[in-house]
Amino acid sequence: MSGFASLANSIIRNNRRKRLDKLERVERYIGTESSVAEYNETSEYMLHKIRNRMQEEQKQSRRKTIIIFSVVGVILISVMSYFLFIHEFPNEVPLIFQF
Repeated sequence: MSGFASLANSIIRNNRRKRLDKLERVERYIGTESSVAEYNETSEYMLHKIRNRMQEEQKQSRRKTIIIFSVVGVILISVMSYFLFIHEFPNEVPLIFQF
């Protein structure tokens, strides 16, 4: 157990040395050129292509959701109808309905 504790302490110490304080992180972020976003201009064709792809992905997602809900609904209705109409319970009253 002492080996594990000493290893954990050394890892914590090394991580503290490597961590930057909040001020240094802000200075590094503001000072870098990567903080300014640069975008290349796109053509109308590329925007149209991206829009069509996104719409197609949304359609597929909706289709999957509808299929999943339909399958779950059919299974749930079939199980409920089995217990309500087909399955015969014994003459005694189930425990959940006893007072």
